[in-house]
Amino acid sequence: MLIDTFGRTIDYLRVSVTDRCNLRCEYCMPEEGMPRLPHANILTYEEIEAFLRVAVAEGVRHVRLTGGEPLARLGVVSLVEKLAAIPDLEDLSLTTNGLLLAGQSEALRAAGLKRVNIGISSLDPDTYHTITRGGALQEAMNGLEAAVKCFRTVKVNVVVMQGISDTPAPFLELTRRYPVEVRFIEYMPIGPKDSSSAYVPMGEVLRRLEALGPFEAAGDSVGNGPANHRLRIPGAPGSFATITPVSEHFCAACSRLRLTSDGHLRLCLLVRGEVDVKSALRPQPDPERIRELLHQSVAAKPAGIAQGTDVRGRGMSQIGG
Repeated sequence: MLIDTFGRTIDYLRVSVTDRCNLRCEYCMPEEGMPRLPHANILTYEEIEAFLRVAVAEGVRHVRLTGGEPLARLGVVSLVEKLAAIPDLEDLSLTTNGLLLAGQSEALRAAGLKRVNIGISSLDPDTYHTITRGGALQEAMNGLEAAVKCFRTVKVNVVVMQGISDTPAPFLELTRRYPVEVRFIEYMPIGPKDSSSAYVPMGEVLRRLEALGPFEAAGDSVGNGPANHRLRIPGAPGSFATITPVSEHFCAACSRLRLTSDGHLRLCLLVRGEVDVKSALRPQPDPERIRELLHQSVAAKPAGIAQGTDVRGRGMSQIGG
Protein backbone atom coordinates (compact mmCIF):
# COMPACT_ATOMS: atom_id res chain seq x y z
CA MET A 1 0.00 0.00 0.00
CA LEU A 2 0.98 3.60 -0.54
CA ILE A 3 0.51 5.58 2.68
CA ASP A 4 1.87 9.10 3.04
CA THR A 5 3.36 10.73 6.12
CA PHE A 6 -0.09 12.02 7.16
CA GLY A 7 -1.67 8.57 7.16
CA ARG A 8 -3.57 8.98 3.91
CA THR A 9 -3.85 5.95 1.63
CA ILE A 10 -2.88 6.98 -1.91
CA ASP A 11 -4.84 4.74 -4.27
CA TYR A 12 -5.95 7.15 -7.01
CA LEU A 13 -3.85 8.25 -9.99
CA ARG A 14 -4.90 10.77 -12.62
CA VAL A 15 -2.95 10.19 -15.84
CA SER A 16 -2.64 12.91 -18.48
CA VAL A 17 -2.13 11.36 -21.90
CA THR A 18 -1.64 14.65 -23.75
CA ASP A 19 -1.21 18.37 -23.14
CA ARG A 20 -3.14 19.20 -26.31
CA CYS A 21 -6.79 20.12 -26.59
CA ASN A 22 -9.33 20.89 -29.29
CA LEU A 23 -10.74 23.78 -27.21
CA ARG A 24 -9.26 26.91 -25.64
CA CYS A 25 -11.50 27.34 -22.60
CA GLU A 26 -11.17 30.68 -20.83
CA TYR A 27 -10.68 29.06 -17.43
CA CYS A 28 -8.04 26.60 -18.64
CA MET A 29 -5.65 28.32 -21.05
CA PRO A 30 -4.96 31.66 -22.75
CA GLU A 31 -6.56 32.41 -26.11
CA GLU A 32 -3.37 31.63 -28.01
CA GLY A 33 -3.13 28.27 -26.28
CA MET A 34 -0.18 26.88 -24.35
CA PRO A 35 3.27 26.01 -25.71
CA ARG A 36 3.02 22.43 -26.92
CA LEU A 37 5.42 19.85 -25.63
CA PRO A 38 7.49 18.11 -28.30
CA HIS A 39 6.13 14.66 -29.13
CA ALA A 40 9.39 13.11 -27.93
CA ASN A 41 8.70 14.47 -24.43
CA ILE A 42 5.27 12.83 -24.16
CA LEU A 43 5.06 9.42 -22.53
CA THR A 44 4.24 6.60 -24.92
CA TYR A 45 1.31 4.32 -24.20
CA GLU A 46 3.78 1.56 -23.41
CA GLU A 47 5.50 3.78 -20.84
CA ILE A 48 2.18 4.72 -19.24
CA GLU A 49 1.21 1.07 -19.04
CA ALA A 50 4.58 0.12 -17.51
CA PHE A 51 4.23 2.83 -14.86
CA LEU A 52 0.67 1.83 -14.01
CA ARG A 53 1.49 -1.86 -13.69
CA VAL A 54 3.92 -0.94 -10.92
CA ALA A 55 1.54 1.62 -9.38
CA VAL A 56 -1.32 -0.89 -9.24
CA ALA A 57 0.97 -3.52 -7.75
CA GLU A 58 1.79 -0.98 -5.02
CA GLY A 59 -1.85 -0.22 -4.22
CA VAL A 60 -3.33 2.17 -6.80
CA ARG A 61 -6.89 1.03 -7.51
CA HIS A 62 -8.47 3.99 -9.33
CA VAL A 63 -7.11 5.54 -12.54
CA ARG A 64 -8.57 8.43 -14.51
CA LEU A 65 -7.29 9.41 -17.96
CA THR A 66 -7.16 13.16 -18.58
CA GLY A 67 -5.50 15.77 -20.77
CA GLY A 68 -5.64 18.29 -22.42
CA GLU A 69 -8.28 16.36 -24.24
CA PRO A 70 -7.46 12.65 -23.98
CA LEU A 71 -9.67 11.68 -26.93
CA ALA A 72 -7.63 13.99 -29.16
CA ARG A 73 -4.67 11.62 -28.91
CA LEU A 74 -4.72 8.90 -31.53
CA GLY A 75 -5.12 5.35 -30.32
CA VAL A 76 -6.39 6.18 -26.84
CA VAL A 77 -8.83 3.24 -27.06
CA SER A 78 -5.85 0.90 -27.30
CA LEU A 79 -4.43 2.44 -24.11
CA VAL A 80 -7.73 1.87 -22.32
CA GLU A 81 -7.64 -1.76 -23.39
CA LYS A 82 -4.08 -2.20 -22.08
CA LEU A 83 -4.86 -0.58 -18.73
CA ALA A 84 -8.18 -2.36 -18.24
CA ALA A 85 -6.28 -5.66 -18.44
CA ILE A 86 -4.02 -4.83 -15.47
CA PRO A 87 -4.90 -7.16 -12.57
CA ASP A 88 -6.29 -5.44 -9.44
CA LEU A 89 -7.12 -2.16 -11.20
CA GLU A 90 -10.68 -1.68 -9.97
CA ASP A 91 -11.78 1.53 -11.66
CA LEU A 92 -10.76 3.08 -15.00
CA SER A 93 -12.44 6.34 -16.01
CA LEU A 94 -11.87 9.31 -18.31
CA THR A 95 -12.44 13.08 -18.27
CA THR A 96 -13.30 14.72 -21.60
CA ASN A 97 -14.92 17.81 -23.05
CA GLY A 98 -17.20 15.44 -24.95
CA LEU A 99 -16.71 16.80 -28.45
CA LEU A 100 -15.12 13.57 -29.71
CA LEU A 101 -17.06 11.23 -27.44
CA ALA A 102 -19.99 10.38 -29.69
CA GLY A 103 -17.72 8.57 -32.11
CA GLN A 104 -15.72 6.71 -29.48
CA SER A 105 -18.07 5.82 -26.61
CA GLU A 106 -18.86 2.30 -27.78
CA ALA A 107 -15.22 1.47 -28.48
CA LEU A 108 -14.14 2.85 -25.11
CA ARG A 109 -16.74 0.76 -23.29
CA ALA A 110 -15.73 -2.35 -25.20
CA ALA A 111 -12.08 -1.67 -24.31
CA GLY A 112 -12.91 -1.63 -20.60
CA LEU A 113 -13.59 1.99 -19.64
CA LYS A 114 -15.96 2.16 -16.66
CA ARG A 115 -17.05 5.81 -16.40
CA VAL A 116 -16.76 9.24 -18.02
CA ASN A 117 -16.81 12.83 -16.78
CA ILE A 118 -17.76 15.50 -19.32
CA GLY A 119 -16.84 19.15 -18.82
CA ILE A 120 -19.70 21.46 -19.86
CA SER A 121 -19.71 24.89 -18.25
CA SER A 122 -22.74 26.34 -20.02
CA LEU A 123 -25.88 24.95 -21.64
CA ASP A 124 -26.40 28.12 -23.68
CA PRO A 125 -24.85 27.59 -27.14
CA ASP A 126 -23.59 31.16 -27.49
CA THR A 127 -22.08 31.25 -24.00
CA TYR A 128 -20.51 27.83 -24.52
CA HIS A 129 -19.02 29.02 -27.81
CA THR A 130 -17.57 32.07 -26.05
CA ILE A 131 -16.19 30.22 -23.01
CA THR A 132 -14.57 27.52 -25.11
CA ARG A 133 -13.45 29.95 -27.81
CA GLY A 134 -15.12 28.16 -30.68
CA GLY A 135 -16.68 24.99 -29.28
CA ALA A 136 -20.12 23.76 -30.40
CA LEU A 137 -22.41 22.84 -27.52
CA GLN A 138 -24.33 20.39 -29.71
CA GLU A 139 -21.19 18.31 -30.22
CA ALA A 140 -20.69 18.09 -26.45
CA MET A 141 -24.36 17.15 -25.98
CA ASN A 142 -24.03 14.47 -28.67
CA GLY A 143 -21.12 13.09 -26.68
CA LEU A 144 -23.14 13.16 -23.47
CA GLU A 145 -26.05 11.32 -25.06
CA ALA A 146 -23.71 8.66 -26.47
CA ALA A 147 -22.05 8.27 -23.07
CA VAL A 148 -25.38 7.82 -21.28
CA LYS A 149 -26.17 4.94 -23.63
CA CYS A 150 -22.80 3.26 -23.04
CA PHE A 151 -21.87 3.86 -19.41
CA ARG A 152 -23.72 3.36 -16.14
CA THR A 153 -22.05 6.41 -14.58
CA VAL A 154 -21.76 9.74 -16.40
CA LYS A 155 -20.85 12.96 -14.60
CA VAL A 156 -21.02 16.51 -15.92
CA ASN A 157 -18.38 18.89 -14.56
CA VAL A 158 -19.47 22.53 -14.32
CA VAL A 159 -16.74 25.03 -13.43
CA VAL A 160 -18.73 27.80 -11.76
CA MET A 161 -17.70 31.31 -12.86
CA GLN A 162 -19.23 34.65 -11.99
CA GLY A 163 -21.73 35.81 -14.59
CA ILE A 164 -21.04 32.83 -16.88
CA SER A 165 -22.00 29.54 -15.29
CA ASP A 166 -23.28 30.57 -11.87
CA THR A 167 -26.97 30.00 -12.67
CA PRO A 168 -27.67 26.36 -11.77
CA ALA A 169 -31.25 26.05 -13.09
CA PRO A 170 -30.35 24.82 -16.63
CA PHE A 171 -28.16 22.09 -15.19
CA LEU A 172 -30.93 20.95 -12.86
CA GLU A 173 -33.10 20.56 -15.95
CA LEU A 174 -30.33 18.39 -17.40
CA THR A 175 -30.75 16.00 -14.44
CA ARG A 176 -34.45 15.72 -15.30
CA ARG A 177 -33.56 14.54 -18.81
CA TYR A 178 -30.55 12.28 -18.21
CA PRO A 179 -29.29 9.92 -15.47
CA VAL A 180 -26.17 12.02 -14.91
CA GLU A 181 -24.55 13.58 -11.87
CA VAL A 182 -23.94 17.29 -12.39
CA ARG A 183 -21.03 18.51 -10.26
CA PHE A 184 -20.72 22.23 -9.56
CA ILE A 185 -16.99 22.94 -9.08
CA GLU A 186 -15.43 26.08 -7.64
CA TYR A 187 -13.05 27.90 -9.97
CA MET A 188 -9.49 27.32 -8.78
CA PRO A 189 -6.71 29.95 -8.94
CA ILE A 190 -4.67 27.94 -11.42
CA GLY A 191 -6.12 29.07 -14.74
CA PRO A 192 -5.50 32.26 -16.73
CA LYS A 193 -8.80 33.87 -15.74
CA ASP A 194 -8.59 36.31 -12.84
CA SER A 195 -9.96 34.42 -9.86
CA SER A 196 -10.99 37.62 -8.08
CA SER A 197 -13.57 38.29 -10.79
CA ALA A 198 -14.41 34.68 -11.73
CA TYR A 199 -14.63 32.91 -8.37
CA VAL A 200 -18.04 32.18 -6.84
CA PRO A 201 -18.06 30.61 -3.34
CA MET A 202 -19.97 27.36 -3.28
CA GLY A 203 -22.07 28.72 -0.41
CA GLU A 204 -23.56 31.19 -2.88
CA VAL A 205 -24.26 28.42 -5.39
CA LEU A 206 -25.98 26.40 -2.68
CA ARG A 207 -28.17 29.38 -1.78
CA ARG A 208 -29.22 29.66 -5.42
CA LEU A 209 -29.88 25.92 -5.55
CA GLU A 210 -32.01 26.03 -2.42
CA ALA A 211 -34.30 28.54 -4.11
CA LEU A 212 -34.96 25.95 -6.84
CA GLY A 213 -35.91 23.09 -4.48
CA PRO A 214 -37.22 21.04 -2.86
CA PHE A 215 -34.69 18.25 -3.28
CA GLU A 216 -34.05 14.85 -1.76
CA ALA A 217 -30.85 13.01 -0.82
CA ALA A 218 -29.27 11.26 -3.79
CA GLY A 219 -27.09 8.77 -1.91
CA ASP A 220 -23.44 8.03 -2.51
CA SER A 221 -21.74 8.85 -5.78
CA VAL A 222 -19.82 6.28 -7.79
CA GLY A 223 -16.11 7.04 -7.91
CA ASN A 224 -13.30 8.34 -5.80
CA GLY A 225 -13.85 12.10 -5.91
CA PRO A 226 -14.53 14.77 -3.27
CA ALA A 227 -18.11 15.66 -4.22
CA ASN A 228 -20.61 16.40 -1.44
CA HIS A 229 -24.13 17.80 -0.95
CA ARG A 230 -25.48 15.11 -3.29
CA LEU A 231 -29.13 15.83 -4.03
CA ARG A 232 -31.75 15.23 -6.68
CA ILE A 233 -35.06 16.62 -7.84
CA PRO A 234 -37.70 14.13 -6.64
CA GLY A 235 -38.40 11.71 -9.48
CA ALA A 236 -35.51 12.90 -11.65
CA PRO A 237 -33.13 10.27 -13.08
CA GLY A 238 -30.09 12.44 -12.43
CA SER A 239 -28.59 14.20 -9.43
CA PHE A 240 -26.20 17.01 -8.54
CA ALA A 241 -23.34 17.62 -6.11
CA THR A 242 -20.73 20.23 -5.25
CA ILE A 243 -16.93 20.24 -5.16
CA THR A 244 -15.22 22.92 -3.04
CA PRO A 245 -11.43 22.97 -3.59
CA VAL A 246 -11.22 26.61 -2.47
CA SER A 247 -13.80 27.33 0.23
CA GLU A 248 -13.65 23.91 1.91
CA HIS A 249 -10.36 22.16 1.26
CA PHE A 250 -10.58 18.37 1.23
CA CYS A 251 -6.82 17.90 1.61
CA ALA A 252 -7.16 15.73 4.71
CA ALA A 253 -8.88 13.05 2.64
CA CYS A 254 -6.81 13.42 -0.53
CA SER A 255 -5.89 10.05 -2.01
CA ARG A 256 -4.44 11.06 -5.36
CA LEU A 257 -1.33 11.79 -7.37
CA ARG A 258 -1.16 13.08 -10.95
CA LEU A 259 1.08 11.73 -13.71
CA THR A 260 1.67 14.46 -16.30
CA SER A 261 1.92 13.70 -19.98
CA ASP A 262 5.65 14.48 -19.90
CA GLY A 263 6.39 12.04 -17.10
CA HIS A 264 6.23 13.94 -13.81
CA LEU A 265 4.30 12.99 -10.71
CA ARG A 266 2.44 16.02 -9.41
CA LEU A 267 1.98 15.63 -5.67
CA CYS A 268 -0.78 18.24 -5.27
CA LEU A 269 -2.66 20.17 -7.94
CA LEU A 270 -2.14 23.49 -6.15
CA VAL A 271 1.43 22.96 -4.96
CA ARG A 272 4.26 23.13 -7.48
CA GLY A 273 6.27 20.11 -6.32
CA GLU A 274 6.78 17.36 -8.91
CA VAL A 275 8.93 14.24 -9.20
CA ASP A 276 10.43 13.36 -12.59
CA VAL A 277 9.71 9.66 -13.25
CA LYS A 278 10.58 9.63 -16.94
CA SER A 279 14.13 8.58 -16.10
CA ALA A 280 12.69 5.32 -14.76
CA LEU A 281 10.83 4.71 -18.02
CA ARG A 282 13.54 5.46 -20.59
CA PRO A 283 15.26 3.96 -22.45
CA GLN A 284 13.46 0.95 -20.95
CA PRO A 285 11.07 0.83 -17.98
CA ASP A 286 12.81 -0.09 -14.74
CA PRO A 287 10.10 -1.45 -12.39
CA GLU A 288 12.24 -1.19 -9.27
CA ARG A 289 13.18 2.43 -10.01
CA ILE A 290 9.54 3.24 -10.77
CA ARG A 291 8.60 1.74 -7.41
CA GLU A 292 11.26 3.81 -5.62
CA LEU A 293 10.13 7.06 -7.22
CA LEU A 294 6.49 6.28 -6.52
CA HIS A 295 7.16 5.77 -2.81
CA GLN A 296 9.42 8.84 -2.77
CA SER A 297 6.58 10.90 -4.23
CA VAL A 298 4.04 9.61 -1.73
CA ALA A 299 6.43 10.40 1.13
CA ALA A 300 6.83 13.96 -0.19
CA LYS A 301 3.12 14.63 -0.67
CA PRO A 302 2.21 17.79 1.29
CA ALA A 303 -0.53 17.96 3.88
CA GLY A 304 -2.31 20.51 1.71
CA ILE A 305 -2.01 23.95 0.25
CA ALA A 306 -0.79 26.61 2.68
CA GLN A 307 -2.70 29.87 2.90
CA GLY A 308 -1.24 32.44 0.50
CA THR A 309 0.74 29.88 -1.52
CA ASP A 310 1.58 31.05 -5.04
CA VAL A 311 0.12 28.31 -7.24
CA ARG A 312 1.00 29.90 -10.56
CA GLY A 313 3.18 27.87 -12.88
CA ARG A 314 2.07 25.00 -15.07
CA GLY A 315 -1.52 25.33 -16.24
CA MET A 316 -4.25 22.74 -15.86
CA SER A 317 -3.84 21.45 -19.43
CA GLN A 318 -0.14 20.89 -18.75
CA ILE A 319 -0.72 19.15 -15.41
CA GLY A 320 -3.79 17.14 -16.30
CA GLY A 321 -7.36 17.87 -15.22
